[in-house]
Amino acid sequence: MRSHSFVRPALALVLSCSLVVGCKFLKKKGADAGGDEDAATVSVTGTGAKNEKDVLRYASEVKVADEPGIIEKDVTKVRTFPASGAEVATLSKGTQVIQIAKFFSTGVLVIFTDPAAADGSKLMGWIPPESLAGPATAATTHTAAPVFTAAKPVDAGAKDSGVVDAGADAGAADAGKAADAGNAADAGAATTGGAAITTIPGPRGSCPGGFVLIQPPPLCRKLCASDLDCPKGSGAVCKSISGKKVCAIK
Repeated sequence: MRSHSFVRPALALVLSCSLVVGCKFLKKKGADAGGDEDAATVSVTGTGAKNEKDVLRYASEVKVADEPGIIEKDVTKVRTFPASGAEVATLSKGTQVIQIAKFFSTGVLVIFTDPAAADGSKLMGWIPPESLAGPATAATTHTAAPVFTAAKPVDAGAKDSGVVDAGADAGAADAGKAADAGNAADAGAATTGGAAITTIPGPRGSCPGGFVLIQPPPLCRKLCASDLDCPKGSGAVCKSISGKKVCAIK
């Protein structure tokens, strides 16, 4: 009887230890299967994109300060999360986007004008990093072509008369207008409906009226005194960047 009394508690102890070890093993296996803390998601609002609630955001993503970009690869798929998310839109080569976040080397989160809508509304989503053009290409793809003016003839008499100077000044003024027009066209391309808050700098870092050059990266931003100066529906607020008050997405 004593032998049986000793065996039963010992057997119960072995079974208990087995269950504990087994539970720990299962818990660890479940964590390895999908419990990556780096992939924890967060809720983000105020981006100005109409589909922001459908796009997955990560606690470990790295924020990008509204950096402009150009799509380098045709038929680029924008998705709700990197690699295998639901398709948001298809962008063609040359499309302008604004980069707002990066998730390791897996994806870049961008905001862009909805290519299927005519109201200038914005969409957002993740694209592969290799779909974007390099920094040099992105900075020059949509820059207005430089305007060249003829050199002044070396003629002392004509110069003294003021005729040559007047013609050169008029040519320079026309060149300035052409450059401003090119920059304005770029601003319209970057956004729609006149709601531009950023645009690509023109020749020698020039910006259209109402915009100021902020570096780095070189980008023309809309000047403001308060949030009311930022275009409605853009999701931008007036904040200080590099000592200048400009409109920027939160």
